[in-house]
Amino acid sequence: MKFPKKVKRYCPSCKKHTEMRIVHSKSGRKRGSLKGGQRRHKRRSGIKGYGGFPQPKIEKGSKYGAKQTKKTDFRYECSVCKRMVTSAKGGKRLKKVEISQ
Repeated sequence: MKFPKKVKRYCPSCKKHTEMRIVHSKSGRKRGSLKGGQRRHKRRSGIKGYGGFPQPKIEKGSKYGAKQTKKTDFRYECSVCKRMVTSAKGGKRLKKVEISQ
């Protein structure tokens, strides 16, 4: 889906509608499985070899599987105050995102 580079939106810091630049932020690295909470969870759960605990393991062709797309994470940078604003609704699920002029 194509999105324009600049959009007019409400800026909460300026308290008025300004032109904003869309920034498509990439997802950060996933938390490592060596964090304390993850290690504790594996140690206390007592379930080894089941891979998908606490949720059922996602199998091919099953009714409930993994999502095919991730939600878009758009940030809007105000042209006046340079403050970043995030979308309140989260984002749309899209396979391909293109920011064009």
